[in-house]
Amino acid sequence: MGRESATEELISGRGYQTFQYKGIHFAPGGFFDGTAIFRSANENADVQSTFGDIPLQGSANSQLSEFRGSARGSRLNLLGEGRYRSTAIAGYVEVDFLGSPTYGNELETNSWGPRLRQVWSNVDLPNGISLLFGQSWSLLTTHRIGLKPRQEFIPLNTDLQTVVGNNWARQWGLRVTKAFGPNLIAAVAIENPETSVNGVVQPIGVQGFNTSPNAQKPSNFFTTSLTPGANGISTDIAPDILGKLVWEPGYGHWEIKGIVRFFRDRFGANNHVAVGGGVGLAAVLPLTQKLKLIAEGLVGAGIGRYASTIGADVVASPSGKIVPIGAFQLMGGLEWHPGDDWDVYAYYGIEHYARTAYAGTAIGYGSPLADLGGCGVEDPGTQPCQAANQTVSQVQPGFWYRMINSDIGIIALGLSYSYTHRTVWSGLHGIQPWGEEHMIMTTIRYYLP
Repeated sequence: MGRESATEELISGRGYQTFQYKGIHFAPGGFFDGTAIFRSANENADVQSTFGDIPLQGSANSQLSEFRGSARGSRLNLLGEGRYRSTAIAGYVEVDFLGSPTYGNELETNSWGPRLRQVWSNVDLPNGISLLFGQSWSLLTTHRIGLKPRQEFIPLNTDLQTVVGNNWARQWGLRVTKAFGPNLIAAVAIENPETSVNGVVQPIGVQGFNTSPNAQKPSNFFTTSLTPGANGISTDIAPDILGKLVWEPGYGHWEIKGIVRFFRDRFGANNHVAVGGGVGLAAVLPLTQKLKLIAEGLVGAGIGRYASTIGADVVASPSGKIVPIGAFQLMGGLEWHPGDDWDVYAYYGIEHYARTAYAGTAIGYGSPLADLGGCGVEDPGTQPCQAANQTVSQVQPGFWYRMINSDIGIIALGLSYSYTHRTVWSGLHGIQPWGEEHMIMTTIRYYLP
């Protein structure tokens, strides 16, 4: 595999210096990161922004800018590879420092804990079938080339929430991949399910979602003080089912992908089940030897959590029936590598979520009767803010410059800017708040060789 872009491959975790233990070759990798963050509106966020919840105009946070310095994006990884006869076996683990232990704070020691990003094993059989199991980037994530792990398209920007409109997740899964000749590859996977109800007004007493009373008790490792700030977990009935077909005809990388999801709740002494999902397309195209175009899109119902704003998946009707929310997510970008030391990029993304409401009630998503009185005021007091995102869009340009590129590692300087615009569905009295965010991240990284 060629090193078209050192930043690209090192961001994906590629290590080049190896050592051997018995029959296994180990390659450590990663980078040490120092990032300065400026936001025009306060998100209380680190290097992972909250695109779907940027402050609405008129709120106190929209009048307060935010500055933060962080080393929490630093990343360490280890790849192990070996062979058993004609079978190739690999294992990979990757962590950063976005964990939130009870002692983590910015008052004195900045004692942030490590966070598991990926841990998986991959087995390549001689018949062209590969088996991936563990926690990895979702199969829904676009690949740059082929369908192997560590070849995913991860935007080059610093923000760990990537770009609005980008489809991704990192979660447990079991994936089977099969090559049909040199140009066609297919994969199917089951992956960890979870239901997002961000911005949804639920009937009182609905069980089964991560915000429901049953998700908080019994107490467990998801909801106790061991994971402060963690949501509960939804009580899902089955895994998400994903499929992807990759075609590489000699010009570019083309994908068609799909997902089927199963949702469940309990209301009025009855369980309710619904099916959602979506279909998507993606392409990575070399416009010139040094310029690439990336484009991807997903449309469907119940697909919100697979986008960077972590949009809503479903609503529960007044009778408890589950209704998946219609949505589309689009992202495109250009990546330019004018020389060995430079990576320049610009991305644009948009997400839209359909109004899914019920006449005569505020229940649902984006109801015209939702109370938005507390959304755009300095001190909302007891006024609620039942805001549901309508459209979130973003433009995000930036660059990386490798100041030192040597056999002892790489020192790289990165600068990214983003403008994000958020609109929510109108509520009572036609009130329709909106928000905007200007953000700059400046980063210095030392990549291990």
